[in-house]
Amino acid sequence: MKLGADPTSGMRIWESYLRQSNMPFARITGPSSLARIATPGVLILASIMVLSDAEKQAVLQWRDRGGAILSTWLTGTHSATGELTGFDFMRDVLDVDVVGNTQDEEEDNFMIVHGDNPVSNSLAAGTRVWLERVPGQLPLRLVGKQESAQIMNWSRGVDVKKPSGLITYNERKMSSGLYSRTVTVGYPEQNWIRSDPKHLKAISSDVFAWLLRQPRAYLSAWPFPYKGGVLLALQAAEQMTEGELAIAKTITDMDGRATFYVNGSNAVKDASMVKKVQALGHEIAFLGDSFEAFKGQPEKKQAERLDEMQKQFATAGIVVPTPASFAVPLDSYDATTQRLLKERKFDNYLAFTEVSESSLPFVTSKTDMATGATVVLPRTLIGPEEALEEDPKAGLDNFLGGLDLSIRMGALSVVRIPAQSLLLPEQRKRIFEKMKSVRESVWIASAKQIAQWSRNRDEVIVSFEPHPQGYLLSAAVGRTMTMKEPLSILVNLPNRNSRVRLYPQQKGDKLPAVMSVDAWRSAIVWSAPMAGKYTWLLKFEE
Repeated sequence: MKLGADPTSGMRIWESYLRQSNMPFARITGPSSLARIATPGVLILASIMVLSDAEKQAVLQWRDRGGAILSTWLTGTHSATGELTGFDFMRDVLDVDVVGNTQDEEEDNFMIVHGDNPVSNSLAAGTRVWLERVPGQLPLRLVGKQESAQIMNWSRGVDVKKPSGLITYNERKMSSGLYSRTVTVGYPEQNWIRSDPKHLKAISSDVFAWLLRQPRAYLSAWPFPYKGGVLLALQAAEQMTEGELAIAKTITDMDGRATFYVNGSNAVKDASMVKKVQALGHEIAFLGDSFEAFKGQPEKKQAERLDEMQKQFATAGIVVPTPASFAVPLDSYDATTQRLLKERKFDNYLAFTEVSESSLPFVTSKTDMATGATVVLPRTLIGPEEALEEDPKAGLDNFLGGLDLSIRMGALSVVRIPAQSLLLPEQRKRIFEKMKSVRESVWIASAKQIAQWSRNRDEVIVSFEPHPQGYLLSAAVGRTMTMKEPLSILVNLPNRNSRVRLYPQQKGDKLPAVMSVDAWRSAIVWSAPMAGKYTWLLKFEE
């Protein structure tokens, strides 16, 4: 009886991947075959909807022996005779709940991956991976212990009433006393046959490394101890008021920094308020010379407008840090705008989500690093007012849910709020209460701080290689770091709560600090490293 995905197709896909990756494997023909495997490895359940009671028991015994499991799509949801038995096996044995699929969401065809995650660390946070929509084989909505990818639409829209977990993972202590790891992928193999093979290879490699307890080391996207970054972008197309000053004070009280984008046509009227905001430590940036689009205008006109806005600020007596941050009015720019900003060496600029497949800042030119390459800050999070326009009742809940998910993903979360906002006092209060509640795990920084961090990070290359006594961890730093926020190299642990020990390769070498992140990772924390190459011997202690 054929039920949904064809498991033989899934097996062929995984066998092809394992051969290409030089990973040995064997086909399991039944419970006795699985029981004969002496050394637990990874059991792949490739869209196997039909499992007998004996097979289910054999899978549980495999876990009890410390074996790991990679499960795709619906697993063990039907009996040996084809009757629907529900999701109990997935919940009780695979540690995941199935709460729906994307049947009613035809645009939810993108896997959005987490960054700096034990199970997903090769791709940048928020990277989109397109999945083919196959009738009868739609991606699931999963709720697991931990998540490493979501199922979302192209714009990464969030509906808090519909969980979006697509890849979940867990490690459980079994009755035997041994620990067993699981990863559940909520789509069948047919969904990604036509997807970008580089993305899928990276995701699969990360999954197998974690399941096989193979350590990895990778440079964190954010300063230690932060998991994500938040840029509060207050856009003053209208004249700034005491309300904007109150926001500035709120962020200062959180020990955070924001960026206030001011339109040049208001510069003289805003000058007094701008200086009060600057005195609180916040950044003032450009929002054009007038509140009209740049897109489609001739290059000469766009260049003149960039010159004019700077004259407007000078006339108002407002000092803007050089090089400056910029946001285009109405999100309306084109290739000419972007080229001019790069040529004129603006420090950074806000752009819409289409400029990047990920949700992290990126440097426009590696060759300009020495002279301050322009950084693009993609705005991939829908703003609170935009969310309320889409859904007046649930909009703010969806915005807050999106912000929470963006932070958990390790993304840059640009929270854009216009001056003289239409948000009610209670709504604004909820937004800042949310930001305060996650303050310990998120870096609330200005556009200029985030851009400089991105340039610093791009100057560091990390390598991790086996060594007869453990592993060699190396870091090449292209330029001496001056920011106070420390870099960190995240290390995936082979076993739960393993301890990382570093040993110098040369006598007198200074060792960076080692900090625990969670049960599966530690961080090598490094403050203001000098330019050069550093190598340490790394060992794990149980």
